[in-house]
Amino acid sequence: MPGGHSRVQSAYEKLRVEHVAEGESASTLLGPSGRLRDAILVKDHVGLIHLMAHLPEDRERFDVPLGRVLRATWVEADGGDGPAIALDIVCLDARLIRTFLSLVGEMLDRSDTSGRPCIDELIEVLESWRAALARARNVMDRNRIVGIFGELTVLEQLARRDPQAALAAWGGRKGARHDFARTNALEVKTLTGSGSPAVTIHGESQLEPPTNAQLHLVAFRVVDSASGESVEELTDRITSHGVPREEILRTLGDDAPGEEDRRRRFEIEETRLHVVGDDFPGIRATRLDASTLRGVSELSYRLSLDSCPGELVPSELVRVLEEL
Repeated sequence: MPGGHSRVQSAYEKLRVEHVAEGESASTLLGPSGRLRDAILVKDHVGLIHLMAHLPEDRERFDVPLGRVLRATWVEADGGDGPAIALDIVCLDARLIRTFLSLVGEMLDRSDTSGRPCIDELIEVLESWRAALARARNVMDRNRIVGIFGELTVLEQLARRDPQAALAAWGGRKGARHDFARTNALEVKTLTGSGSPAVTIHGESQLEPPTNAQLHLVAFRVVDSASGESVEELTDRITSHGVPREEILRTLGDDAPGEEDRRRRFEIEETRLHVVGDDFPGIRATRLDASTLRGVSELSYRLSLDSCPGELVPSELVRVLEEL
């Protein structure tokens, strides 16, 4: 039998392409040989991935204290010979799905070796992973709030000129190709730390300019600074320009920061601004044969800005926003 990490990865790839109707789910058995139903990977109709760990019949339910990343629930599941009780662990943050799959893989490897029920190994693995998951989430939280800070910085500058047009242009969080677009388009990236600037590009269309229009990319290097500005203060200024606060929160959706994150102070240490022209590097659907991207999803990659032509002086951002 393949190892635990291999089994859970194969199961995830299979479930990822499954279409699940509302109220239904898709699942794959993961347990050790002879105990396949000991562990089941499940995808629900909203795309969340669950681990179902079977509770032996002679055992009582117990408390499973988890944080914001993982949620634990006791459920009645199909035990093969009839109803059974299982611990349902769901990963609530899609950005940490790889970490979650590694956790499941470690549980399976330990159960394969020890012969103990998967649920027993799961509890021990969860205990050792809890601190690692918390650290990973803290890093993700900071990256998320820094990204919001970058977008609100641009929104504030646009709102000074025309608050309604600024709000209408802010479309990246609504599923639009670019963060801001009217006639032209602007993609906003944030950098943290030192070293050569590199940004994450999402998908094969993010660097595609609008038809017969220009695309610019601005990258802000953001650092923590007691003398800097908070997301809360930025939001207050945007609101003072005439953009309703509720519209800002509605656009941010689930990414709207909590009270502590809203008050963290940041400063823009460096600004990189580029025209994304024909010679700008990166993956673009229009540059590839249609078959190249067949079956490809969740594409993302790092792009070094030092390798990118078309750099403008940062002060040109004022003109870029005026011509947006």
